[in-house]
Amino acid sequence: MKDYLYDGTFEGALTGIYYMFKAKEKLNESRLLLQETYQMSCLNETIVVQVNAEHVDRVTKWILEAFGEHAFRHLAYAFLAEDTHYGTFLFNYLKRLNQLGAGGVMCLSDPYISQMYKLYNRVTRESHLFLGLLRFSELENGILYAAFEPTQNIVPLLTGHFKERLGAQSWVIHDVKRGLAAFYDGTAIYIKPLEMPSILNFSERERNYRSLWKKYFKAISIDERLNPRQQKQMMPKKYWKFLVETPSNMNIK
Repeated sequence: MKDYLYDGTFEGALTGIYYMFKAKEKLNESRLLLQETYQMSCLNETIVVQVNAEHVDRVTKWILEAFGEHAFRHLAYAFLAEDTHYGTFLFNYLKRLNQLGAGGVMCLSDPYISQMYKLYNRVTRESHLFLGLLRFSELENGILYAAFEPTQNIVPLLTGHFKERLGAQSWVIHDVKRGLAAFYDGTAIYIKPLEMPSILNFSERERNYRSLWKKYFKAISIDERLNPRQQKQMMPKKYWKFLVETPSNMNIK
């Protein structure tokens, strides 16, 4: 068994694919693993992959030409699921597509194709959820700020929607879990590291809106009809943290 080790980046994974296909590795006889978490074994040969921009471009071009944008979108989105087995899944996926052709992308009954599709589906499902769930708050400087803790690394997938929706308004979408944020200054989008601020200075208008929303939510709540179990099914508790009306005003424990 050969173990190819990459640095955890998307470019690193594609570079690993280049070397694995060049060596004509076979399914179930080699793996593409994260170097950071790899456990050494005297039984396996290890090859450390160094990111190479030329190899990344060649693999990207090959995937697009051979299997189409749909396949590339699947594997690119699946990377954002941050699954520790992603590298090996990617190799298996491309080896299988190489056998099936471009139409193999939709062969979801195939175990190697379905592995990638499941990761892709996890990412797209959560990103779609947050298009409606993400809450922005106006800060004193006029910037709209939204904090959240998604399971998948979906910040890059949300930026296009909110750029179009909010127009020239400046905003920040902050993944607190990963310390990562997307910044939009009315012209361009930047994705950079960002730690959670100790204090958020909301504008007076924002504070008023928050107060009104809490009063409204409390006023329409009917204690006799509260159904905590159903509320958790409709919106899992892991998404409550950054909602103004939860948990205290929902009376859910």
